[in-house]
Amino acid sequence: MPRSLLIVDDSKSVRDAVQKALIDTNLFSDLFYAENGIKALDILLKNQVDFIITDVIMPVVDGFKLVSTIKNQEKYRNVPVIMLTGQKDSIDKIKGLELGASDYVTKPFDPGELIARVKVLIRMQELQEELTQKNLFLKSLNQKLEKIAITDELTGMFNRRYFFSRFVAEFERCKRFSQSLACVMIDIDHFKKINDTYGHQVGDIVLKKVGQIVSESQRVYDIFARIGGEEFVGSLSNVEQKGAVEFAERLRKKIESYNFLEEVGETLKATISIGIGIYPHKDKAIENIDDIIKIADDALYKAKNTGRNMTVIG
Repeated sequence: MPRSLLIVDDSKSVRDAVQKALIDTNLFSDLFYAENGIKALDILLKNQVDFIITDVIMPVVDGFKLVSTIKNQEKYRNVPVIMLTGQKDSIDKIKGLELGASDYVTKPFDPGELIARVKVLIRMQELQEELTQKNLFLKSLNQKLEKIAITDELTGMFNRRYFFSRFVAEFERCKRFSQSLACVMIDIDHFKKINDTYGHQVGDIVLKKVGQIVSESQRVYDIFARIGGEEFVGSLSNVEQKGAVEFAERLRKKIESYNFLEEVGETLKATISIGIGIYPHKDKAIENIDDIIKIADDALYKAKNTGRNMTVIG
């Protein structure tokens, strides 16, 4: 992997000595030079720099100020920095390390020692980069696994387990704040006939498109899921009976008018039946989600047994 090195020292002879020590190692493909911190910062602003070797005592901006400045920038926070010093006082070394320097080399330096220290820091940098990439991969993998765990594979909607876990929380929230809640049960009419007549591949097309229409129709804070077969369920928060019926009817009419085989130049229509349960209910006590789901499910059963392609309030 090509790397670039910035050598910062007010002495040309020192800059040349650093270059001479490292030129044959093939550790760096690009070399930049600066005689003080100001020019070093200008180079950093205009170029990609992967490693810095800098003197401590320099005019205008010294090595301490340079290190302090670059380590406060996210871009260079993990860039290795070796500081060169003619001072053997440990106080200066401690100050540089506290500011963010990676290592110290005392001038006049031994070329072999400098090369060894540079190699160690590059290896540490490579390991850090590998760890970062692995962490990013694991994060991405975990996000994908989390999505798979809550998603219906065919339609891309939420699955049954996730819906009911969310619905419990939403029901308790609505109870606590005295807000209304609607449970919407949806079933595709005569779906078995669609599968028997056109095949399961077309049946899957219908399921996916119904799921898409439902998802496009809901508000961002509503929760809808496929709970198995040709059945879907949804939660509408803070919606009274009138609003729930209006939503259901818009959805029913969209699906009724949709041609599921338009893309292949054929015609296939389908309809849905919808049952709605409303909390709080004017006649029935609703203590938990089982109660409101039963009301919606009974309403759906009534819709399917009195003509289908209709919305019934439980």
